[in-house]
Amino acid sequence: MRAQTPYSTHINSIQDLTIFTTIVEAGSLSQAARDLNLSLALVSKRLSKLEDLLGVRLITRSTRSLSVTESGQDFYEQCRVILEGIQRAENSIQSRKDEISGTLTITSSTSFARLFLAKIVFGFQALHPNVSIHLLDDDGIVSLIDSGVDLAIRQAVLPNSSLIAVAIATDYRIVCASPGYLRNAPAIAHPKDISAHECVVFGSPPITDWRLSNGQDTVTIPVKWRISTRSGDATTAAAMADAGLAYSSIWSARAELDAGHIVNVLPDWRSPERKIYAVYPSRTYQTPLLKAFVQYLGVQAKVLEKAFLREAACPKPALLSAASPAARATKSNRPLP
Repeated sequence: MRAQTPYSTHINSIQDLTIFTTIVEAGSLSQAARDLNLSLALVSKRLSKLEDLLGVRLITRSTRSLSVTESGQDFYEQCRVILEGIQRAENSIQSRKDEISGTLTITSSTSFARLFLAKIVFGFQALHPNVSIHLLDDDGIVSLIDSGVDLAIRQAVLPNSSLIAVAIATDYRIVCASPGYLRNAPAIAHPKDISAHECVVFGSPPITDWRLSNGQDTVTIPVKWRISTRSGDATTAAAMADAGLAYSSIWSARAELDAGHIVNVLPDWRSPERKIYAVYPSRTYQTPLLKAFVQYLGVQAKVLEKAFLREAACPKPALLSAASPAARATKSNRPLP
């Protein structure tokens, strides 16, 4: 025999409870029918069906009057509790429908979270103090549905995905290395020179074909590598440790470029730009919290990106020239080739 659930019941229609309580409060079937905008025949039929389901007489009817039985009075009082509880639940949901509160779970790459998302989250919470945000910094791709994630910041959007993707910023990659590595490495003046170098690759699977453009020409260079990471920050850290050339996101490499820990070895070349997206499962049941955060994120990300890329477009001359043949010849007192 199939086990009953904790809420198993013979009654499967809230309308039956509504009809019954209205009959009791109206004092007659005809008045109840008018109050509910239903036919008298339908009201009478539903009352009889309810009594059959319960196996008891709830209301004694005659041609001129009706009276509620003892069982009917007990059932009426319980129905009022149930219907009032349902109404409170509906009112609670409706009152919160437009309220910006609750918890939002967001996943993002480590570098983007460190440089921008943490600031944006803090700014949003300053405007909405009843919001909690669970920020997962992860350079891998996670399933939003399976992981309970509300929003993901991604560069890659699956072509056949049902996810909603909103572009919020752009990114590009540069070829960089530490000054320590470059001191003893072959000269590099063109992307074709990369083949003579050790490289640090990123991704799962790793990106082993580096695509670069100078605005006129675009080339794809297969690279040889000894270190592979799944973290943009780890890739940049490996380059700082003299491991070789890295194909790093400008978001991840920027601070270390400014500090002189790594150098943009091909300042005239970079990867084609890629969009950064805010991705979420469905627009249909988007909560007020998610909707408000996506809008705020889009505005703030563009503001921060504009300032970030404006500064990145004017890097320190010493950093840009550190890998050039001229600079290295000067340091070693060698003539230019």
